[in-house]
Amino acid sequence: MTAPHTTPHAARRVLLVGNFGRKTLQRAWFNTESKLANGFIRLGDHVLTFSDRDAAREATPLRAQAFGARRMARDLVATAAHYRPHLALFGHCDMLRAQDFAALRAAAPGVRLAAFCVDAAFRADTMAAFAARAACMDAAFITTADTAALAPYGFPAGRLFFMPNPVDAAVETARAFDAPRARLAWDGMFLGTGIGAREAQLADLRAALPPDFRFFDGGRAKTAGRLWSTRFLDTLATAAMAPNLPLDDGPDAPIHRLYSSDRIAQLLGQGVLALAPARSGLAALYDEGVVAWTSRAELAEAMARLMRDDAERRRIAGIGWRIAHARTSSAAVAAWIAAVTLGETPPPPAWPGVALT
Repeated sequence: MTAPHTTPHAARRVLLVGNFGRKTLQRAWFNTESKLANGFIRLGDHVLTFSDRDAAREATPLRAQAFGARRMARDLVATAAHYRPHLALFGHCDMLRAQDFAALRAAAPGVRLAAFCVDAAFRADTMAAFAARAACMDAAFITTADTAALAPYGFPAGRLFFMPNPVDAAVETARAFDAPRARLAWDGMFLGTGIGAREAQLADLRAALPPDFRFFDGGRAKTAGRLWSTRFLDTLATAAMAPNLPLDDGPDAPIHRLYSSDRIAQLLGQGVLALAPARSGLAALYDEGVVAWTSRAELAEAMARLMRDDAERRRIAGIGWRIAHARTSSAAVAAWIAAVTLGETPPPPAWPGVALT
């Protein structure tokens, strides 16, 4: 359960390019880009963030990303030229082209490039775009370890690696497992969209849970507005447990190895007991800190059992919280990304499925 070992290093300059959300007043301040920025800072590095979507939008009076994309790319290269980063890390930067990455390398000689992706492997267009971006990188990182699911997209050999969804102690600050059931507002909760099979999943779950199980679901596209910012994290921490529902949990649905949205990090990081589909194999990452289920009926049974056995709920959630904050801390993930990309000896990762191509 310990964090990967990180050795002291000379301070690096890290240019982190991603969606930092000025358009929404940074309401998604706990996204993966922001957590990784925190992680590099915790390692003693300097981080300069560049919000590509905002920069493109702000580059034109029409406030349209498509019209400002070329100006954004030029400004990014100019930023790299004066900042001279050791590492440039890119999130979902779909407006940048191969020639932009080449120009950035020319503007900052010696810089190493990396990209990360937190989307599911069944999103074909997103994966194809990420594979094209990865071909321009020294290393690429993704939050699934399912090599078979990734194989069709033609990722460059030897340059694709697994990374877990990071947890940051300054972001996920709650410890829901410290509170007995009576002090929490909800026994169970799901916050997310209403796409895919979600409506049917939640309807079946509600029908199967006992009448005294206090279940809240919100933020669904069809029934409620989105929960943003600190209110989202605070709301999560009012529940004892939460199912980590995939978009589709049918027997033939693609549930890829070690994949989850960043919901798993938010739940575990806030000390909420997480129940994850067994086919995802997340127990290989979080050990006894998650509860696996194979069907909606089994999920409901587990939630009802853990409502009645509050001590067990608190024990499991505490394990998940400790593992998530140690093994998958923002600093541990940032150290892994930096070492692999810069060609250094990486710290021994505390997760399986490291090299994917």
